[in-house]
Amino acid sequence: MKKQPAIFLDRDDTLNVDVEYTHKLDDFHWVRGAPEALRLFSEAGLDVFIVTNQGGIGRGLFTENDMHRFNNHLIAEAAAQGGHIKDVAFCPHHPKAVISTLLTPCPYRKPGHQMISDLAEKWSLDLAASVMIGDRDSDVAAGRAAGCHAYLFDGSDLHELAKHVMNQHFPQF
Repeated sequence: MKKQPAIFLDRDDTLNVDVEYTHKLDDFHWVRGAPEALRLFSEAGLDVFIVTNQGGIGRGLFTENDMHRFNNHLIAEAAAQGGHIKDVAFCPHHPKAVISTLLTPCPYRKPGHQMISDLAEKWSLDLAASVMIGDRDSDVAAGRAAGCHAYLFDGSDLHELAKHVMNQHFPQF
């Protein structure tokens, strides 16, 4: 089977507005241009994946079920706007975790690349042809460590960055 390119996106402050350890449905708000960016990627036939550090789980601020509920809401909202998120990878570890098994270091926590690498293996993705977008240097570092092109999102308009990414890396779409 031929490996396919993909888009990897951080979640908080890349897709949704981060209100510090975002996990409540009432706190869900799109970052400017996020629905349009997701629709652009989906219309081009690119698989979209979320890779997100969720250290609030390790810190005891919310549960894994809370995070899944929030992620499912985000995925449903994306679908309602014409976007498709194929899968989500998350890391619950944190340097200040109150749950000892979730203390770092962990190869999954960005800037580690294991979330991206595992998704690539699971879905037969071509990392060299893929792109990672996130709002932190650790997102960019994770993408590059996995072998992807990587972009730092400045928070202004994700759709504008998505158009640039499409022109640079996926002109055939």
